Order: sequence, then structure tokens, then C-alpha cells
Amino acid sequence: MADGRYIFRSCVPDGAIDIANVTSGDIINRSWSFRVNEPPELQELLDSGTFDPRSILRGYNGELYDGDGNFLAEVNQWQAQVNYTNTDYQPAGSKLTWAVPQSYSVTLTFTETVIRDARLLQKVIDGLRNNAPDAVLNFMGVLRAPAQ
Repeated sequence: MADGRYIFRSCVPDGAIDIANVTSGDIINRSWSFRVNEPPELQELLDSGTFDPRSILRGYNGELYDGDGNFLAEVNQWQAQVNYTNTDYQPAGSKLTWAVPQSYSVTLTFTETVIRDARLLQKVIDGLRNNAPDAVLNFMGVLRAPAQ
């Protein structure tokens, strides 16, 4: 069984971003939320229909890159959600109201992020300045298959 990979491209900061969350005696954890501006890619066995998520031993390997491919952070806990927006439609004479999909967004949330390159925080902070380029990042989450 091969590893499965989730690829999220063109991620921009969204919602609350922890730049510091400090408790004495604890490891510093930073929570991050991103909006993903391209459809997610599922690679390897995830898209073949034969991937069984019950046999995953670990799924903590996540890697955050800048737009140039530089490794910025290790992400040990992450979640991706697709949020749909539907419009109600009720055909004439029907008691059933249909949901008609209109749009969707993808939100990527990191709970445990280990920053490996200070450029990550710098890119996010620089993006707050007027006329500065926004922080656009790419994320790859790897679901490791059990060792055979």
C-alpha cells in the first residue's frame, strides 16, 4: 500500500492566525487557518478508490511551502474542510425542495505547527502592510500507509 497525499495550492491566510500562543512550561503551538484558492488534489491511492483509511497508522506529516517551493513549517495536526453553498429550488407542484450547488470553499486549519523557517511568519506579517504582496503558500499532507 502506498502513501496518500493531499495537495493544497494557493493557500492564503484566513480567519484568526496565532502569531503567539504562550503558556509557561508548554510547547508553543500556533493555530493557522487558510483559504485554499485551487481545488484540492488527491494523489496516490486516495484517488484510485482502493485506499482504506482504517489502515493508516499515522497521518501527521504535513509540510508547508512558500510559492517558490521553500519548506517553511512542519504541520503535525491539520484538518481540511469543504464548505458548500447551495440555493433552494422548489419545482412547481413538488413538495420537495432541492439543493442546487452554487459554490464551495476549502478551509485548511493547522493546530500544531512547527516553524522551520522564520520566513513563514515574515511572509504573513509582511502581507499585512499596504501594497505588499499577500502570503500565498502551498501545503502537502501525507497519510502514511502502514509498514508491511
